[in-house]
Amino acid sequence: MDIRWARSATKHRISRKRSGHVVRTATTIIKQPPPTNAPAGADDRLVFLGPDQDGTPLEVMAIETDRGLLVIHAMPMRDKYIPYLEEQDAY
Repeated sequence: MDIRWARSATKHRISRKRSGHVVRTATTIIKQPPPTNAPAGADDRLVFLGPDQDGTPLEVMAIETDRGLLVIHAMPMRDKYIPYLEEQDAY
């Protein structure tokens, strides 16, 4: 899978190496609609949840393009995503 990064993907000082690891190894992937202030026709977002190589939980958001994935956001995982991980662990 081809992965590219937008400039916004490193805003929270998460390296491409760390976010790429999460995209490649995430066991929880959530599809979310674009934010309400996004332009008409904006693509759904894929949110990859999981630890980086050092075990730090991250949330990495990407959109699917004809060239693969474009990572647009990466940061330490916020509490709002914890229930999704707990649902995954329940099975």
